[in-house]
Amino acid sequence: MAVGRQVKKAVITALADENWEQKISELMKDHPMQTLIAPLFSSLCAPSEIVRWHGISSFGQVVDRMFAEDAARARIVMRRIMWMLNEESGGCGWGVPEAMGEITASNKVLADEYGRILLSYIHEEEGKPENYLEFTLLLRGAIWGVARLAQNRPDIVKPATDDLIKFLGSSDPALVGIACWALGGLKSKGAVTQLEKLTDRQTSINIYKDRLLQSVAVGQLAQEALEKISGE
Repeated sequence: MAVGRQVKKAVITALADENWEQKISELMKDHPMQTLIAPLFSSLCAPSEIVRWHGISSFGQVVDRMFAEDAARARIVMRRIMWMLNEESGGCGWGVPEAMGEITASNKVLADEYGRILLSYIHEEEGKPENYLEFTLLLRGAIWGVARLAQNRPDIVKPATDDLIKFLGSSDPALVGIACWALGGLKSKGAVTQLEKLTDRQTSINIYKDRLLQSVAVGQLAQEALEKISGE
């Protein structure tokens, strides 16, 4: 078996393991970061949802280490991500905005350089050139990426506050729930009125946060956001 395929198999197996964080750390000791990037991109298309999410989390660790060793290579990964979200690329971009959010949450310099681009994927402005992702599944991914960045670097995400508040009125429960998580991270007092209206919303969504895939009611996510905003 070629080395590339061996590494890919090892990465996918590690991501499926109960102790996946330890397994990925071991692979990071045994292999150059560049060698792990292609398998991580492959993991975004894995049949298993939890493997895909563990792959997204691992992108943050691997690219952060890569940046410390060779910043230029890390920036190439970011440009590849941007290209994959470009309509001209012809790719679907599954999991890619989430990976961008995880990477920028993990690395301050890359957040400073690419954070505004991530925000542009959820910003819709009529009559102006835009990066807004209209396809619902990609838009969910972009909002998740913004929400993830908001947990670590709210100052970078603050300009997207109005966009996130707008998503609280979406007909898609997943967009609403993820926006709640993001606004809690921002401690956005301007979102309180809208969040209070959502606290009795019983519709559950699957959301990956704190490195756990969870089924959570939208109302609970709204309540958690309100508690963060109030400092409770």
